[in-house]
Formats: sequence, structure tokens, C-alpha cells
Amino acid sequence: MRRASDVSKAVSDCRVGLAPPSSRAGVELAAGRRKEAVNTSSQSPRRRASTLSDVARLAGVSVATASKALSGRHQVREQTRIRVIEAAAQLSFTPNPMARGLTAARSGTVGLITSDLEGRFGIPVLMGAEDAFGAGRMSVLLCDARGDALREQHHLTTLLSRRVDGLIVVGSRTDPRPSLGQDLPVPVVYAYAPSDDLRDVSLVPDNVEAGVMAAEHLLEIGRRHIAHISGDREYVAATDRAEGAASALAAHGLR
Repeated sequence: MRRASDVSKAVSDCRVGLAPPSSRAGVELAAGRRKEAVNTSSQSPRRRASTLSDVARLAGVSVATASKALSGRHQVREQTRIRVIEAAAQLSFTPNPMARGLTAARSGTVGLITSDLEGRFGIPVLMGAEDAFGAGRMSVLLCDARGDALREQHHLTTLLSRRVDGLIVVGSRTDPRPSLGQDLPVPVVYAYAPSDDLRDVSLVPDNVEAGVMAAEHLLEIGRRHIAHISGDREYVAATDRAEGAASALAAHGLR
């Protein structure tokens, strides 16, 4: 049984921020254990990422055979391919896309540079490109130039340094835009906004035919007094549609 003086001293120690000797020893021991645990965890080596050599060693084949098996080449027996794939799964091995791109001379990526990230044209073109390339086969890297020539040049340099297999350039208007040039190492397709160089490949809507179709629809349902509300005369798409509508009306003797 503790004496009253011992209890009073313990209470006094607690009031001034000190624990009794027995409690202080416990705190120091716990702190030492925490410090030791932190030191142990910080000193534990980080697990090294598995390499193709590790996969080949586990599967009992050469590095060349392991590479062929994982890339789907036909020069490997099916049993060997399965053994290599199982070894890769066991080691959580992921092929290096950059190394694979250098070997195959393809990166499996396409760059898309747009000045229309609001989504009217850039996002639909992006979705269409991904659908056309096929899920899981090609990836599209999206860059927003915001109508700035310097920003566009920066994105172009970055995409080429990443060894993209091609470029899609999307504009926000159907007005012709400056070409990126003819000396690029990858093919380029201009969408919505055509290149001002006729040697380039440009995919644009036929706005003249759109105007014709709109006017002919109204004529087919019996309308004869037709008004056309156009857009900015500096906007090529607006003038093309007006031209198409006027030609359709003229063909029916209307103005």
C-alpha cells in the first residue's frame, strides 16, 4: 500500500508535467520501440521492379525467347509461351512501353492538338479517334493549344519527343489554318479546320452541301417563302452554308 506522501508526490509530479518514475520508464520504453519501428521501416529496401531477365530466368528460357513470347510472335512454342506468361504474372512484370516502342518502331500513341477544348469539336473527334483505333490498341494524348501558336509548337515538340505514331490537329473553326509543315517524321491529319497547304490531309464538313440539304428539306415539305439567317461573314462555314442554300433555292426558281 502506498503511503499518503507517495501519492501526493505522484500528483504533484503530474501537475508540473512529469510522470511518476515508473510511468516515465514506460513512456520512454514505448517511445524507444516506436523509434526503432520507424528506423526499421525506413531502412527496409524498396522492392525492385521485375525485369525481362527475371521473367526469363523463372521460366527457364533465354531473354530473347521471353521477349518473343510476351510480344505474341509465332516463333515460340505454345507451351513455352504459357510458361513465360505465367512467370511474368507471378513476378507482376509489366513491359516497358518506351523500350517496346523503340524495338517495334511504334509507340501505340497518337497526339491530338486542339484549340477547341470546350468540347464542341475537339472532344467528339477525340472519342471518334479512340473508337477507330480500337480499345486497348492505341492511346490518344490530348493537348490544348488554346489558339496560341507558341503553345501549339510546344505541344508538337513534346508529342514528337514521346514518339507518337501520328498527329491529329483539330481547329475551332472551318477557316484554313497554317500547316505544321511537310518535314514532320509522322503523318498529320487536320480535322474541321483545314490546312492552308493543299498537300496536307484535311477532313472538313461540306458546309455548302449542308446549306443545300437544309433548303431542299424546306422545299420538299411545301415551303416557298424561305429566309436564311446566317452567321458572321468572316466565318467560312457561314458563307458556305449560305451559298448552298441560295443555290438550292435558285434551282427551284426562288430567291
